Amino acid sequence: MKKVFDFFKNTTVRIISGILLLLFLLSIFLFFDFYVRQLNKGVSFYWVYRGDKYYKNNKTQKAIDCYKKALVYYPDHYKARYNLANIYVVYEDYYSALEQYARTLDIKPDFMIARIDYALVLSSATFNHDRAIEEYQKAIDKKPKWVYIPFFINNRKTYKYNTGIAYYNMGLAYRAKSLLVGENKFSARQYLYDAIDAYKKALKNIKNYEIYYNLGLANQLLKNNEEAGVNYCKAIELAPLRYEAHYNLAILLRDMKLYRDSLEEFKKAGLILDLDGESTKTRYIYDVLSDVTQKMVQKGDYKYLVEHIDEKGYKDGYNEAELTYVGGKLVVSEEFDRAVLKNFKTCSAKVHFETIEKE
Repeated sequence: MKKVFDFFKNTTVRIISGILLLLFLLSIFLFFDFYVRQLNKGVSFYWVYRGDKYYKNNKTQKAIDCYKKALVYYPDHYKARYNLANIYVVYEDYYSALEQYARTLDIKPDFMIARIDYALVLSSATFNHDRAIEEYQKAIDKKPKWVYIPFFINNRKTYKYNTGIAYYNMGLAYRAKSLLVGENKFSARQYLYDAIDAYKKALKNIKNYEIYYNLGLANQLLKNNEEAGVNYCKAIELAPLRYEAHYNLAILLRDMKLYRDSLEEFKKAGLILDLDGESTKTRYIYDVLSDVTQKMVQKGDYKYLVEHIDEKGYKDGYNEAELTYVGGKLVVSEEFDRAVLKNFKTCSAKVHFETIEKE
């Protein structure tokens, strides 16, 4: 009885195995193209994996070779095309980069960061600002499906940040358009207002030095002096050791005839550049500083100038007593360091601009 049972058991197993094998072979025959595509995808993913490793290690040529091999096996691998485009940008092969970005977006239209990068190259490398603005808007409008896994994924935050970046770059594109219209002052002003609108939308999503600085610059170009000052001050608070906002604010204050405050901002800009070794720019700033000083003399503001050039040094919360020698080297105390940072972070005419902002 046991032998009979074993015979049927083995026979059943053999029959089922044979049927499954036949079905598998039949599926290969019927879906041969499908299996080939899956095999090619697997090979493609392997080459992308290799390419990513080379890319992270800055071996860009080897990365390019790997991505190209991956695309031979699977042309719709959007990540390979996106990384390939990024490398072409590094090599300044902008038209090849644009081609790869465009093909990436054909495959994955909601790839937001790829669309932003695509628009950025369109604007900065080929000066196609109109097309770039369209792409930035597409990136903002094409919301991805929301994915939230606690501690791992929250693409709402990523979308918000990328939206801010898109609006900021859109503002830069509008400002560039304002510079290209030449003598058409009406169009130039309109593009600057468009830039301001884009910067303000960017600030609803992210707040950083570059956005506030460029918002201040656009307002300064439009002679909106108060708004420009408010935004330069906010930029300075976020990045007190960036000279551009100090310098532009100094120019703005000079034009507003607020010479004392202008003098302080010129000094800060000059000191920052001096520390960075930018001797040519520093020399220019001190030439303008001299001009402001002469205007103060003409205005009769001698007392302020004398008070700020006495034997005690700076009057902004620190002095030379906080400098000392350690091991034959000149060093500063932590108090001095903090005082300097506080001084640079304090925006000249801040009270004036804050009053205007509240109004």
